[in-house]
Amino acid sequence: MSAHKDLIAVAQIQVGSFLPAHGGYYAGLVNVNGETKAIIVAPKDQGEYEGKWSKSHEQIHGASCPVDGQQNTRDMIAAGVDLGMWAQALGIGGFTDWHVPSRDQLEIIYRAFKPANYENAPYSGINANSVPAHSSYTSDDPLQCKVESFKRGGTEAFGHSSYYWTSTQINEMSVCILLFHDGGQTNAWKDNDLRARAVRTVNVSDLVI
Repeated sequence: MSAHKDLIAVAQIQVGSFLPAHGGYYAGLVNVNGETKAIIVAPKDQGEYEGKWSKSHEQIHGASCPVDGQQNTRDMIAAGVDLGMWAQALGIGGFTDWHVPSRDQLEIIYRAFKPANYENAPYSGINANSVPAHSSYTSDDPLQCKVESFKRGGTEAFGHSSYYWTSTQINEMSVCILLFHDGGQTNAWKDNDLRARAVRTVNVSDLVI
């Protein structure tokens, strides 16, 4: 199937659909190094973490890409980073390639699964790597998600007032994070106790079977 036909077929998949063949919930599309990939979010009961990114303030080689969360996580694992080691140990739905989402992957996930109806942070949301590309948020765009299980209080919901880790390191001290209250993107010291949700990134040609 051609890449164009693949994208047309994927467009028929609703955000929030559980895809048993891929181990989780479809969140949207991201351009990773020139390839369009589907983001699959892990079920919360198996794929959510709470704890430190790492115990020390140390520059990790790599782990700084804004879009390639899988490579970032490999770099984290190579350095023995707590969060990376957690992701490496996951085996959900028969898959072992779960990773910590990058900055741009987590932004797409917020747009897909915003848990509550709060105003968005207007300075956040620009994402050249989403498919299609995203501009900054307005107060009411994106809206609260339509998928009941991902709404505040739902079984799959992201913490509506919680900060979530990304795998995108800024420097030896801090990492990019996102607040699921309003989508605000900022950074946090690596030894804070925050949340993370594991994801997979799947080639579009593999998603459409």
